Amino acid sequence: MKNIKPIVQVMNLFSLVRINSAKSKVEEFGITSSVLTKIISSIMYNDNIVLDKNSIEPDASKPVLNIYIASDYGFCSSYNQVVSQKIKETKDDYKIIIGRKIAYEDDKTVMKIAKDDFYQELDRLKEYLTEAINEKSYSKIVIYYNHYYNFSKSEFTSMQVFPVVYDESAKENVDFLIETDIKSFINNLIVYYVCYELEICEIFSWASENVIRNAMTSSALKKLDELEMEEKLVTVDRYLSEIKEMSANYSIGHRNYEISRKG
Repeated sequence: MKNIKPIVQVMNLFSLVRINSAKSKVEEFGITSSVLTKIISSIMYNDNIVLDKNSIEPDASKPVLNIYIASDYGFCSSYNQVVSQKIKETKDDYKIIIGRKIAYEDDKTVMKIAKDDFYQELDRLKEYLTEAINEKSYSKIVIYYNHYYNFSKSEFTSMQVFPVVYDESAKENVDFLIETDIKSFINNLIVYYVCYELEICEIFSWASENVIRNAMTSSALKKLDELEMEEKLVTVDRYLSEIKEMSANYSIGHRNYEISRKG
């Protein structure tokens, strides 16, 4: 136990430092995500573009692609269990799993990477998503991740990133003049949006993981302190018992000595 506690203390400290770092990123990118969604929605659902439904509507008969963001950190097994359960519930969908601690994998798993390798694998992810969107391989793309709200709250949720969800508040009575191939323009726009939102979801998930880890390590440290106190109490009780036994033996010996001397 004495060897474990310093390790848990370091993990607890690192998670706290990472929370503070992630908090600023979440605040920055959270606003960016909201603005970006409105901008993309205002373009995608512009009256002129909506007229060309083939440019924005996926084939409803195609399968769904889900992207699951799990955790590679220790003390996050409870969150990974939630992710694993969601994967099993949606097992008929195609899937990209981000997280080496997720054991599930089947013939519909198109990609599986470690969470720690997310940014090293980002180009490969973008390449796959670009091809999938250009070929209209899926009717829908959904990201499942842990959304960070604040230091005490995070929530496992989902975000549909394709097709772009219509935001009525973003509608503007503005016409766009597009001097290029409309299909290519729309596809490039969607790819950019999907990949950017994936990065933002990873940032939110990273912040949430550290909140979970901080809470779990804090709880573990409290339990270790309690166990240490119990050990100390047991030690004290043992010492007291030994003292009492020694005292009792001394009293008996002293009394026998007095009796023998008087005799």
